[in-house]
Amino acid sequence: MHEGFEIVETAEAEAHPHVPPPVLVILPDPEATFDVLCPVLGRPLIDRLARAALDAGFGGVLMGAGTRAEPPGAQELATGEPIERPALVVYEGSGVHPELLRLMVAHPLEPGERYTLYDEAGRPTAVFSGGLRHMPSSLAITEELPWPDGMGPSDVVRLVYEEDLARAENLVLLGDRVGLPGRSAWHRRITLPILRRLSNSRRPLAQIELLALAVALLALPLVLGGGAAGLPLGAFAMLVGVQVGLHMKALRELRGPRTDSVALAPGERVARATRPLSHAAMMVALTYVLVAQTHRSTVAAVVLLAAGGAAALLSLVQARLILRDRPADVFAMPQLDMLAQRLSVTMPRWVEGAPLVELTVLLVAIPGYAALPWSVLATVAVARLWRWYVGPGLLDGEASAR
Repeated sequence: MHEGFEIVETAEAEAHPHVPPPVLVILPDPEATFDVLCPVLGRPLIDRLARAALDAGFGGVLMGAGTRAEPPGAQELATGEPIERPALVVYEGSGVHPELLRLMVAHPLEPGERYTLYDEAGRPTAVFSGGLRHMPSSLAITEELPWPDGMGPSDVVRLVYEEDLARAENLVLLGDRVGLPGRSAWHRRITLPILRRLSNSRRPLAQIELLALAVALLALPLVLGGGAAGLPLGAFAMLVGVQVGLHMKALRELRGPRTDSVALAPGERVARATRPLSHAAMMVALTYVLVAQTHRSTVAAVVLLAAGGAAALLSLVQARLILRDRPADVFAMPQLDMLAQRLSVTMPRWVEGAPLVELTVLLVAIPGYAALPWSVLATVAVARLWRWYVGPGLLDGEASAR
């Protein structure tokens, strides 16, 4: 590829008014055994590619004969019909990183140049052409694309077999900038399966958001009436509800333009309020269990009741601020990973991206002693109050509104 194809800060840095923007040309994949219309984290891969291409500045989306996918706004052409435009020709089960698409618009090829993009398995996935005369019937095999700095075969994917799905999902997460830690065991075994199931479901996001809150609030009745297993079950319900609530924004981004007809709370306010509301519910239940123990003195019971009530009330105050869309950072808890980094404490790699507070509550709840999870949530309440006590300037940039 010619020398000017380099990563730049903005697409406007290179203007080519005499060169029309490229078009995206979609061809059927004769080798694909995987259903190309199957959603990959919420949407078919080719729909994502078509939307990303238009957003990057492509001049249109053209479909060849035999394609099954029908991206919004695509135009079907028969084989041999004239195009006479720069083009990116792809198989309909392909994905390309949005940044690479933007570079193709900002740095067009000469009319006689064309290069093939190969995926990590060495399979031809797309052809970037400086001038495509007519609609092709198959993907041409040419010289491999000289990749820009920081990009390579991992930035394209071709869905041929089911085992390619993991690479496709990783490319979607990178391209949509969801920001999930990709190397931790928690991400691979917990977060990604949850995102896959929820994003591919047809259930509206507002229902998922409300369901996450309901599951988290089950902590109260489970602890109070669940018997010996009630305490760990309640802690597990809180963990599940908070885990889903933390990723509602990612779910909305993954689903893209497919929005719900009715938004339950703009900006995922209900999802962001799930964590403090679940903490309040759990704290109320644990405080009741501790106070109800007959061997405890009256003074100790009063102290526990006051401390537990204050912790629950503080969580409810923060939740109310979030639901009213008012600044709630003053009662936000410092992020534990940043706190550990400041204290030079190494966190286990497998918990990267996990809701650490709720996970800790579950671990200490397994033995069945209510005092242990109560102590964790009381410490969380003090951490929430600390930011207000010392003033907002000390921990700027470390707090989350959740």
